[in-house]
Amino acid sequence: MGRIAGVSPEETRSRILASAAALFARDGYDGASIADIAGDAGLTTGAIYAHHASKAELFVAALNRYGSPQLERLLAFDDAGDDTLALISERGRALARRRHLDGSLLVEAIVAAQRHPEVGVLLTERFAGREETLAALLDMGKRTRVVDAAVPSEAVARFLVMLSLGSLLVAALDLPAVDDDDWATVIDDLVGRLGSGPTAPPPS
Repeated sequence: MGRIAGVSPEETRSRILASAAALFARDGYDGASIADIAGDAGLTTGAIYAHHASKAELFVAALNRYGSPQLERLLAFDDAGDDTLALISERGRALARRRHLDGSLLVEAIVAAQRHPEVGVLLTERFAGREETLAALLDMGKRTRVVDAAVPSEAVARFLVMLSLGSLLVAALDLPAVDDDDWATVIDDLVGRLGSGPTAPPPS
């Protein structure tokens, strides 16, 4: 049931999720219908429902498959090595160059989460996990005396998540770009304030 002749169930599921992710990102959760997704995938609506009981369930599956890589790129702070602040500065500088399509599925997920609890649970779990990773990185920076011991790790981690999420929304609005050097100055000043010692320079 729900299979395409000569195509395995897993390949059929992959086609469904690829079409769903593309249409949800383009048209939004409310704008993308099951019929549209089925047509894009070359399937019937019955084939979709053979794999996913509801539109919300399909959205969560598509978000798991295609939103997770977007989320990892958005909050990729877990390869800091010995220089936590340099990595935070690097990631912060990149936020100003984010394009709308980099995270359009995540933007739709945030909107849909207000009406569909299963989407909200998924996002909460993912972002809470990233916050924990960021706080742990800051704590590691304290132990190596790169980060000021007085820095509240959990609060800074929350701020970084908020900044990253905000960059998605700004990109979706297609606002005029800011000067890269000016943005880098702001980020480096903020990150430099996390460093150990009152005169610690911002990471280069």
